[in-house]
Formats: sequence, structure tokens, C-alpha cells
Amino acid sequence: MIVAVTLAILTILLTIVFLRQRPKCPPGPFPWPFIGNGYYLKKLTRQLGGQHIAFLELCKTYKSGIISLRLGTSNVIVVSDSKLIHEMCLCEKYDGRPWNEFIKLRNMGMRKGITMNDGTEWKELRVWVVRTLRSVGFAKQAMMDLLVDEMTLILERLADGGVRQIRPAIAPAVIDVLWLMITGRKPSENLPRLQKFMDLLDRRAQQFDLTGGILATFPWIRYVAPEMSGYNILIALNNELKNFLMDTIKEHKERYVKGNEADFIDMFLYEMYNSEEHRDKVSLFTEDNLLVTLIDFFIAAINNTTSTLDILFLQMANHQDVQRKLHEEIDAAIGPHRFPNLKDRVKMPFTEAVLTECQRIWLVTPVIGPRRVLSNTTLDGYEIPKNTTVLMNVYSNNMDPKFFPDPTSFRPERYINKDGAYQPHDSIILFGKGKRRCPGAALARSAIFLLFVGVMQKYRLLPVPGKKSIKMELTTGLTIAPKPYEMLVVPR
Repeated sequence: MIVAVTLAILTILLTIVFLRQRPKCPPGPFPWPFIGNGYYLKKLTRQLGGQHIAFLELCKTYKSGIISLRLGTSNVIVVSDSKLIHEMCLCEKYDGRPWNEFIKLRNMGMRKGITMNDGTEWKELRVWVVRTLRSVGFAKQAMMDLLVDEMTLILERLADGGVRQIRPAIAPAVIDVLWLMITGRKPSENLPRLQKFMDLLDRRAQQFDLTGGILATFPWIRYVAPEMSGYNILIALNNELKNFLMDTIKEHKERYVKGNEADFIDMFLYEMYNSEEHRDKVSLFTEDNLLVTLIDFFIAAINNTTSTLDILFLQMANHQDVQRKLHEEIDAAIGPHRFPNLKDRVKMPFTEAVLTECQRIWLVTPVIGPRRVLSNTTLDGYEIPKNTTVLMNVYSNNMDPKFFPDPTSFRPERYINKDGAYQPHDSIILFGKGKRRCPGAALARSAIFLLFVGVMQKYRLLPVPGKKSIKMELTTGLTIAPKPYEMLVVPR
């Protein structure tokens, strides 16, 4: 007993000495030996309904836009100051990615792809991916034809109206659009397999957060509690994704014909096999980089787009005045019969404002990160050592009353200028900013616009009879998403 107490006292004293010897660092809760602040952060997150809100509360508690946390053996800096977030997004020192146990597993042990990679290879690959996604996007007639087909199916699923969940009607369309863009084919014959790893993605998003969860804090726990730590979910997801995507890559290799590149994978194979420009970059266009990049697309695009649409429809049911104005604009710009197209966007400023305002308040990725500091630096007077992990709480930026007066109010009119045109706010952050900005942002915005308007053109959305509104309950983790809800769908 005496030995145990002595060891505990010595541990605490050594921790205090260690903290005093550290360079000037941001304030934060006392980091307990071995466990750090992980348990406290998780408890606060549960109490407040989200990690982004917990971070904001800690900033208020310590009267600082920057706080420091100790998660396992790692020091993590969280920034909830708008000015600093904008500066950091544009500073290359914060463009790195950490390489903890969670990220290693997520990337199948390879520093590849465009999401959890950094350095020269990442920069070059990202530039190529952005350019290629633009060329296979919604400007192509094949994509617009698919979208019309998908909208027809959505409308068929909703045709009977009534009280129902709307997410199951739209999720298959999001999968189909992404899958065609990447592979040139519709995934109809693989839907059961796709649904399986969609379910795994949902479980993964809920079990982990942007700090990597308990698996990043205590990597050894995978051997003791593989289910509780989320290790089993990651391995199951990796196996499903790798087998499925490698089958698809193999099919593309077998039927590849130079000059007939029709989709993203074909264009990557062209670079692998033929491009004179990239012959000296053998490490860039490899099968491993293709595989992890495809995983990046699936993890980021499908869940985020579906959850964004899910929140939009919920908020339309809760804001009938906004929905009425939206219907008026849709009727004037498109009419009741033809499907929307991207050319309609310039004629629909209120619709654009609705999409922006909804994502400002309920952004599905409220925390940007994690970033790895590439060299020793200072931030707002604090010393940030090289390789420190940094998280940016963009929720605090998008809810900053200096930029958005009465920030919790849903007011699309914020983005309509005196001439009645849509005017995006310079300070809002929806898809990131700088070189880490989401490479598929333009495609995501296009898909959200077309699918949202396509549904709203044909239906009114209402709370279930007897209720004044739908309660907004969120699942939180790597992203946020509404818990399953029902609404009354009424054909117009």
C-alpha cells in the first residue's frame, strides 16, 4: 500500500515538473498521468452533445481561443478562434497529417491517398485528383442522365407520401452517382455489398472522433478489447473496401483501352501506363495510391453528402416559412415538370442561401483535422512544437456572432444582397480552406443542389401530425448526422 501511494505521488510530481519544463503552451485541463484528458473530454462531449461543443466550452472555461489537451501520449492543440483558424488553413506549416494507430489502420498502413497523407507526393496527387474530378463531373451528359434516373427512382420511393423516413430514399442515389463517377458503372448488381460497408462506415463514424478515439490514445488496447476499441470495425471495413475496390480496379485493368478513358479509375490507369509527363514519378501513380484514394472518396463523400441532405430535409420541415419561399423560387425558375440542372443555380439565389445557412449551423464536419505541425512555430504567442497534432473547430467560426449576428437563428436572407443575388460570406468555412480544402467540394455542392431541389420541387415536407417540429437529435463522432426521424411527405 505504501509503495503504491509513493509511486502515485512520484508520478504526479514528475508530471508537474514535466509541465513546468514545457515551452509556453496554451491553457487546458490538468493532464493526469497515463490517462491524460481523454476520459474528461469524452464525458464533456456526451454531456454537451458533440465534441465541437465541448471544445468551445473548454475555450470559454480557460478564456482562450486555443487550448491544449493530453490524449494518451500525444499533445493535442484545439483552436476555436476564427481569425486563427483562417490563418492556419492558409499556412503550410499546418498542412501535415499525424500518423497514429487509428490513421494507420484507416489507411491500411500506407502513407498514400489524398486525405491522410502529406508531403510532395500528396501535393502532386491532390492537384491531379481535383483536375480529374472536374473532368468526370456533372458537366458530362452521362452524369446528368444518371442524375435524372436517380431522381426518378427517389420520386418513385416517395410517391405514396405519408409518414416516413427520407434518408433511405436518397442514400442509394448518392452511392450511385459517386460510383458511376469513379467506375463508369452503376452499382446495382453490388448493392448488398455496398450496403454492408455503408453500415460499417456509419458504425465507424459514431465510434471514433477526430482525435482517433481510445485506439489512438492507447494503441495496445486493440489486443485487450478489439471490439470496444473499434479495432474490429476498422479491420472489417478495410477488408470489405479493399476486396470490393480491388475487384473493380482489376476489372478496369482487364478492359482498359488507351484513348477510351471514361471514368476516374481509367484516367488513373492512363497515368500508370502511358503518361510521359509522369514517367519520372513512379511512386505517385501506383495501385496502392489508387486504392487509398478511392477509400478517401468513399469515406468522405457518401456519408457526408447523405447526412447533409438528411439535415436539409429535416430543417425544411421545421421551417415552413423558408420552405414556402423555396417552393416559390423553384416554381419560377424550373416549373413543375422538368428536372433541375446546374444552369438553374444562378437563377435560384434563395435556394443557394438555404443550402449555405443550413450547413453553417449544422455542418457535418464541424471540426477540421487532424493536422500535424510541420515545423516549430508560434500561434497567438504560444509555442507549438513540430509534430504537434492540431484540430480546428470550424463550428466556432461559423457560429461567431461577429460574422453572423444571432448565429443560432436559421436565416438564409444573410446571403442575399441588396440586388437580390446570392452573396456567400467570406468568413464561412464549409469544405475547408487552403490546400487542404475538400478536393471534391464542387462535385459535392452540385450533387446536394440537384438532389435537394429535385425532391423539394415535387414535395412538401412537414412534421408528423400532432407535432410542431421534428426534434434535431444528432449522432456525433468523426462527423455528425441526424438520428433516424420521421416526417410527413406530401406531394405538391
